[in-house]
Amino acid sequence: SFSGLASSPMLQATVSSFLGDDAQAIGLLVEATQKSFSAPILIQLGKLQMKAQSFMAVIAFSKAIKVNPCHAEAYHQRGVCHARLQQPESLQDLNRSLTIDPSLFQVYLSRAAFYGAKGFYSKAILNCNEAISIQPNSTRAYLYRGALKIRLKVSKATFIHQCSLCFHANLQFTVQALRDYGITLLLPGPKQLAFKTLVNRALLYTELNDPCNALELQESVKAYTQAMRFHPFFLEAYVGRGNALMDYGHNQARKQAQRDYLSALHLDPLCQSARICLAYNFQVFGRFQWAWNQFTVAAELTPRNWAAFEGRAVVNLQMGSMYAAFQDISSALKVAHTYLFTNRGVINQLMGDKVNAMRDYKKAISLIPSYALAYFNAANLYFYNRQFEQACEYYSRAVELDPQDESALLNRAITLSLLRKVPEALSDFSLALELNPSFAHVFLNRANLYCSLKEYQLAEKDLNDALRLQPSDALLYKLRSEVRGHLGLTQQALQDYETALELHGDLET
Repeated sequence: SFSGLASSPMLQATVSSFLGDDAQAIGLLVEATQKSFSAPILIQLGKLQMKAQSFMAVIAFSKAIKVNPCHAEAYHQRGVCHARLQQPESLQDLNRSLTIDPSLFQVYLSRAAFYGAKGFYSKAILNCNEAISIQPNSTRAYLYRGALKIRLKVSKATFIHQCSLCFHANLQFTVQALRDYGITLLLPGPKQLAFKTLVNRALLYTELNDPCNALELQESVKAYTQAMRFHPFFLEAYVGRGNALMDYGHNQARKQAQRDYLSALHLDPLCQSARICLAYNFQVFGRFQWAWNQFTVAAELTPRNWAAFEGRAVVNLQMGSMYAAFQDISSALKVAHTYLFTNRGVINQLMGDKVNAMRDYKKAISLIPSYALAYFNAANLYFYNRQFEQACEYYSRAVELDPQDESALLNRAITLSLLRKVPEALSDFSLALELNPSFAHVFLNRANLYCSLKEYQLAEKDLNDALRLQPSDALLYKLRSEVRGHLGLTQQALQDYETALELHGDLET
């Protein structure tokens, strides 16, 4: 007997729904509810309306709850309906359903689905565990839990990948970044995530370039190669591997880099990064005309590509075309980076236009007050004009902004020597040598300072160190011959002078 289920309307609605006529089934149940309210009829109506994507399902379930406030299934179905409508009341209804009847297996699975959709995979798995404890043989519950565990691992992989990106952004945490990239690759996850991880790890290895540690570059090349296996047509992987190979610093690697750039251009002739890198590759090999051609193609393809104009300006300088270099760097400045004012200042200075050179340096400083190179170049121009106080001030600012710049320290030391600020000059010479113990020019200029102080023994020692680093420098032999003359080492002074003449026959006597 179906009398307890409002027999005929519910049966007819079930049959109609089974036959695919949901509209007729809903109509039958709506007609039945007009005669009398019943929680089972209202729940059945709500389920059919939910199947038909009708928001009226929420109203049907709410009416069922009014009829029977302790009907756990009504709360369950309304919670599912709220979830589909992306409404926050969903979890409240599911919890209420379980409070009324904690043994409802399906409610735990529904709550697991809710948490899973929100990305709370651990909570979703706990609900699957509860469902399995109620029905230990439920294949569906195990499938849900398995899928959620996979998503949890993928989520962890994504989270760790994001952490590694944060570490990557701060190079103080490079070890942590590399570790997290490695963990991300070990965890199961989508290929796209693994692909991005490989590319980012390769970029980090490249940023960590240390000429004394080729292993990191090898790892960088390996990471780009792996990325290319994931995506053979990914242009940035070819360009990235080429750039890493260029950092090896020898021609065999540069040739391989050239092949990578050409491969990228073969895949996409419009790839600007590959073309510009190829141009710089040609430049390193001394193929200036080839480099010029590539920069020109890049500039013609994308007239607003400042990097193409900047690169061609450098090549023009190397080929002796000063005015063409000036035109190119000015074109680059129309569309891009303010630091290019410094580059144009250098070109103006080489062309003899020192007024406009200083104007460009100061323009760069006004736009980027933390740009150390602009201060350094302006200081050099002040030094050339014998404005030593101003030069010293600008060198100091350059050193403050870039304490690792031994050239700025050396030039400031020379300027301080000319200003007769001896202790400060000697301090800068020492700092420069701490940064670069193989910087022969530091020994030479400190020797000059010692000579002016008549400290000839110290001067000779510095010249010995300079000659150890540059054994074929005629000027160093000439200076040491003079120092040894002051020390009374006549025979050794003559030998040095003869060596200087042999190395540079037209040296003034």
